[in-house]
Amino acid sequence: MTAKLTDIKAEVKKGGLVRMFWGHAPTVLVCADGRVLPIDGRSYQGFLRAFANTLQRSETGSTEAEDLVIEWRS
Repeated sequence: MTAKLTDIKAEVKKGGLVRMFWGHAPTVLVCADGRVLPIDGRSYQGFLRAFANTLQRSETGSTEAEDLVIEWRS
């Protein structure tokens, strides 16, 4: 099962987060209960356009070292 935009909105409200790994793995939704669901490209683009800018964003790593991880949460 992949997470859709409605799943992302609901889980982020419950305390989940969206995690993007730069160039290595698919973007995932980490649910409040610990489940991890992949996010398809269409839902990820919708997330970025619809409400990513309203969430707290954190980054670790760098693109140079190719270990950048970006997370969005409430």
